[in-house]
Amino acid sequence: MNMTLQQIASAMAASIEQGHDQSVSRVSIDSRAVRKGDLFFCIVGQKLDGHEFARQAVANGACAVVASAPLDLDVPVLLVRDTTSALGRLARVWREGTRARVIGVSGSAGKTTVKEMLAQVLSAAGRTAKNFRNLNNQIGLPLSILEMDGDEDFWVLELGISQPGDMDELGYILAPDAALLVNIGACHLEGLGSLSGVAEQKSILLDHVRKGGFACVNADYPELLQQSARRDPKLVTFSGAGARADYSCLRQENVEGSISYTLLVKGKELRCKVSHNVHIAENLAAVVAMAMELGLGMAAIESALAEYSPVIQRFVQSRVGTWLFIDDTYNANPVSMARSIREAGRLGEGKRLVLVLGDMLELGADSSRAHRELGELIAGMGASHCFFQGNHAQDVEAGLGGFTGVFKKVSGAEDVLQALNAVRCEQGVMLFKGSRGCKMEQYYSALERSWA
Repeated sequence: MNMTLQQIASAMAASIEQGHDQSVSRVSIDSRAVRKGDLFFCIVGQKLDGHEFARQAVANGACAVVASAPLDLDVPVLLVRDTTSALGRLARVWREGTRARVIGVSGSAGKTTVKEMLAQVLSAAGRTAKNFRNLNNQIGLPLSILEMDGDEDFWVLELGISQPGDMDELGYILAPDAALLVNIGACHLEGLGSLSGVAEQKSILLDHVRKGGFACVNADYPELLQQSARRDPKLVTFSGAGARADYSCLRQENVEGSISYTLLVKGKELRCKVSHNVHIAENLAAVVAMAMELGLGMAAIESALAEYSPVIQRFVQSRVGTWLFIDDTYNANPVSMARSIREAGRLGEGKRLVLVLGDMLELGADSSRAHRELGELIAGMGASHCFFQGNHAQDVEAGLGGFTGVFKKVSGAEDVLQALNAVRCEQGVMLFKGSRGCKMEQYYSALERSWA
């Protein structure tokens, strides 16, 4: 970002109480991280009020402050009604001035991974910027946009929602040239209500796609496809399950440490050999669809994905003795949990499969049913052990049916270590996954240290 205080005030419909005009190239919402010349936003959160830290921000070098209440400071104060909304409006104005083609990515599972994969692929065609990790809400998205210089060729930004209205706010800020809807699932049901509600809210992103733009939508989710078809942009479909679509992944096979995918692209069969880290067919189909619609060829896509490395805590594979450990501990919902368990089973075909899992949170009234269905999935995977932390262990156990392995509710890594001592010298795959609140990374770290 590079704007003057007057331009910033105009973008946010703010009044400037005092001070002169000057250029600003960076914004901050954390007074501890403020650098000289930053514009500090006093964000009001559930626990903290940024207005209380305005003086510290100025002491650390902030050149001006955006506030929703008058402040007695030695720097200009830009007064607005709501600082979070003002941050979004400023980001929208900066987005309007970019030359980049802007792609918005959303979905219930895998959107951060798809965003990272797509950004890596597009980097082969030009300068590409993306949001850091998953800064994807009404604060994170604007901050990501304002970090960009505007001269990039592509912006790839993910959008995360949990309540009705979120996508309208984020879509307005981003105004994408193209949208990518990866999937839908029982995620944030406490706010979005049902799978139909998730589909409807996700598809609202398409209402904000610019004239002449397009949307890539997963054809494996009928409700998402139906909702998306009601919107204006040109629709491009993809499938990770071999369904009829513009871009469809027909099959995948392991080939000398890589994965070879066969895709049907608008009636033509193409092969794509990529890193073993690109292990979810749905993700690959999404990236190929968007990249090819943006003008890239399969050779460029294949070359870029051969070097892809996964995002931390998102199905990161590492060898620990004779075992393959999979750290997928960042978060969990029914879609991502099922995908990860199935993929872990595929990677460990013929070997011992151990699942170290935690609750899937924010599912509202569907929580018990979703965890019983998780038990049914586990029973069908032939896992030797399933360790479960959380309040829904009983629901998972109720769904296990004819499960012949060991199921154990645990409260710490020591419980898992003791139970697995006898199989430590065997070969196997161990998956760690649960919602953020379960902190399943603590289990991963403890077992990795103990077994290394």
